[in-house]
Amino acid sequence: MKRSLVSLATAGVLAVTGIGVLSGCGNNVATPAFEDAPYSDEMTAEAPELASEMNMDAAGADSQADQQIIRTAYVSVDVDDVATGVSAIADLTADFEGQLQSQSVQGTGEDSSANMTVRVPASNLDALLASIDTLGEVTSSSVDAQDVAVEVIDLEARITTLEESINRLRDLQSQAASVADLVTVESELSARQAELESLTARRDYLMRQVEMSTAYISLTSTTTGPGVTPDFLGGLERGWNSLISLAAGLITLGGFLTPYLLIAGAITAIVLIIVALSRRDRKEKS
Repeated sequence: MKRSLVSLATAGVLAVTGIGVLSGCGNNVATPAFEDAPYSDEMTAEAPELASEMNMDAAGADSQADQQIIRTAYVSVDVDDVATGVSAIADLTADFEGQLQSQSVQGTGEDSSANMTVRVPASNLDALLASIDTLGEVTSSSVDAQDVAVEVIDLEARITTLEESINRLRDLQSQAASVADLVTVESELSARQAELESLTARRDYLMRQVEMSTAYISLTSTTTGPGVTPDFLGGLERGWNSLISLAAGLITLGGFLTPYLLIAGAITAIVLIIVALSRRDRKEKS
């Protein structure tokens, strides 16, 4: 590469020298002064237009760099039925050219909840969120945006440098004069190749995250309890059942207390007899 640069520099010097020599020789020929002035004026007139085009290209490059944004959404929705909500979100994901990444449902019936992770093209994320809003009451919603343009540019530069380095090492590998040199070059080449694969994988991952946005969706169901409606026959039935239960309870209580009542009655009778006998003895003595 150094020889190529030197050759190019030498060629440039020779070209400039040749032009100077020809110009010096041309001074002896009578030529009109400022013969190329109209052409120079034309170039001057076109310069602002060229500069404008260059600025537009630079703005386009900046716009492309600004588009390297990873968007992630977090949504919590209160729905009437969790199973229906899960099915609706799966259908919406398919409609917006996305994919269902994970799904988990806890509980059954009115006490169930679900967590879903879906991925859709970044351009369809806002439409997906707007459609989810119609499924129920959104209790929380947020969208995170991470600009990875600088990281992507850095990865691209490092990948390019590594690819050039690997190409040079391969050239050295083919020119190795000894086994030791070959082993050294192959070791370095393996290390550079592994680093290149790691950087490439990281770049590809970031680009996939930029192209496909992720939405984490949580579904819950809030129950308000059964409504109160008039039901005379139902109340009559419950009252009759309560009366029967009360009567059965009193009967059971009577059966439970009967042994105690009998014992208490016997004791009372004995006490009364003793008292009566005592009074009669007192009367006879008096």
